[in-house]
Amino acid sequence: MATQGMNASLMTLSPAQIAQLPPNEQAQYMKGLTPSQQQIVAMEVQNQIISANRQFMRNSIERVAYMPVTGGSGVSATYSAGTTLYFDFPTVPGFAKGILITYSLTVNPAAGSSATYAVNAAAPWSIFSELQVLYNGPQIRTHPYLMKVMDQMLGFTRGAQNRVLAGSNDATIAAAIVGQTNFVVGSNTTWTGKMYLPLNALGSDTVPGVLPIAGVGNKPQLKLTCTPSWLGQDPLLNVMSPVAGTGHAMTGLTGSINVDMVYVDGTNLNSPSPYSLNWQTEPTVQYYWDTPLTPFSQNTIQRQTISTKLKHWYVISLVIDGAVTTGATQFASLANILGFTIGPDQVGQQTFENYNISNNVAIMDKFNQTRRIWGQDFDDGVIPWVAGVSKNIIDSDNRNGTQALNMTAGGFPAATHSYQMNSYSYQATIAGFAPCTPRVETFLISENAAGLKVS
Repeated sequence: MATQGMNASLMTLSPAQIAQLPPNEQAQYMKGLTPSQQQIVAMEVQNQIISANRQFMRNSIERVAYMPVTGGSGVSATYSAGTTLYFDFPTVPGFAKGILITYSLTVNPAAGSSATYAVNAAAPWSIFSELQVLYNGPQIRTHPYLMKVMDQMLGFTRGAQNRVLAGSNDATIAAAIVGQTNFVVGSNTTWTGKMYLPLNALGSDTVPGVLPIAGVGNKPQLKLTCTPSWLGQDPLLNVMSPVAGTGHAMTGLTGSINVDMVYVDGTNLNSPSPYSLNWQTEPTVQYYWDTPLTPFSQNTIQRQTISTKLKHWYVISLVIDGAVTTGATQFASLANILGFTIGPDQVGQQTFENYNISNNVAIMDKFNQTRRIWGQDFDDGVIPWVAGVSKNIIDSDNRNGTQALNMTAGGFPAATHSYQMNSYSYQATIAGFAPCTPRVETFLISENAAGLKVS
């Protein structure tokens, strides 16, 4: 510290003053400094940028703009099974930090011959089979169901899809924004709700993941794939499942999709002067749908290595066992899961967490842990391996002291999650609908130190 102070004192300008210079003057001034002085200045400049960026994100007023349908002037797209919907991010002087999807669908299950149905586990998020945000390639690729798990991970008083676990609830507001999945066979029923996807998933006041939308460089775009098969026995990819009878079908399935963008542009309540954001110095955050573990054998330990080598702030696995016989209302029966583990190698010999894989630690210990951390249960089959911003750390989105899985250079070269399932019988074909494929789907939210790619 004494050497740093001495080197800094030899400068005509202080490091803080140098950090305030325009980039061209700053570069010219740096040429006249010694290497150690340049290092001091570089650290100070970075600290100044981080401080200014945090001020921008914390103090800017959140604003909302609608996202128009690509290629048209409308604000709504018509929902149709199997189609892909595109929405453009509007061009405004600011940075997008979230996407709010509003759906209003008409659902009419055909009566058939004594046909009965069930709503599947991922509904209503499974009305879309995939969500992508395109910005010089996919910035985000995931299944919308991940939004439910992320909502739950916000804490004790936050539920899934805008639900409130504690405090007052207004019935009118809840009816407008909280998705319902009721239905009457042979009659039209309306499903209405909202889904929010944070782009800067490490925290509301963090920069990584925000997208510049001022019209320079790439034009961001949202791509929503309407699920091709509304009816089926896959709890993640189908919305409803046949239970009994014959003649199952969806008649008159239609509706509208609207998308709004949540953004910040430096407008604040403190001063008429807007804050500024230096996003080029920050990493970015990307969503990945990792390689699934399939086929899924019975009563054997099976392993899957995470294929994306970045710093993972969220690693969420979804066990789908294909064993439910009365509609796909669960991803997995917990009685069928004998054990699971995650570790830092390719063969599962080392472990970070181990529940009943060659030991006697009950899997319910893992689910007890989720109650202690988040104050609620996830759906059966959801296993949160890594949740770097949710470990009860004060100001957990300051990116210090959190538990993120580092698979970049200098971190772990591999990470493997393993599972052992009980012996059981898979679903039968019901009313002509084949059983789903047993598997493990894994979703990642990862920090990419290379930053946002702009062209």
